[in-house]
Amino acid sequence: MSIKFCVIIWILVLGLFDRNLNAQSQWKLHKQNTAYTLWMKDVENLECKQFKIQTELNEDLQSVYNILKDVEHMHQWYDKVKRVSLLKKINSNEAIYLLEYDLPFPFEDRITTIKGTINYNEYMGKITVTTEYFSYPIPDLHQNASLIKNISGGWEIVKTNNGKLLVTHHGYMDPGGNVPIWLVNESLTSGPPKTIEGLKNLVKKY
Repeated sequence: MSIKFCVIIWILVLGLFDRNLNAQSQWKLHKQNTAYTLWMKDVENLECKQFKIQTELNEDLQSVYNILKDVEHMHQWYDKVKRVSLLKKINSNEAIYLLEYDLPFPFEDRITTIKGTINYNEYMGKITVTTEYFSYPIPDLHQNASLIKNISGGWEIVKTNNGKLLVTHHGYMDPGGNVPIWLVNESLTSGPPKTIEGLKNLVKKY
């Protein structure tokens, strides 16, 4: 391998490394207190913002897995989610769901279809969840509802050395229609903390 070729490869690697660092640095701290830390950043090709919220739980990892696995009851603790219905079970860790969102007056409620995947590594003490919009036939009952297509999210729960759980949740949603984007972004300052609080309150029952 020539020296010139090695230099070119090294330059490309450095360029990718630099881009990754820049992407990571886009998160901007929004709020930090004893309950949680909240960051925001732009979403590529969209006007809406993305949030990342982090907190600690003094709970059993299995209990957190149980509540995250119980997707059809997430309306009991996840902010703005009114109802969740199973559309198709792909396997024990992956399924497609219909989510109904309760938007404040005067805006119409929204629905979306997502594919959710959960992985639990008990040996590593880690849970990961990914959720993405997934095009799927809409049930007749919801044919006239406004459909959200720009939505994504995820969870990472890791057992730390001190025995607590480090919980990180991120996501974004652009409801579209007549909902102003400034209002969507403003809701990220209150919605994710409510979700984390709801999780903390209900996980004790799992």
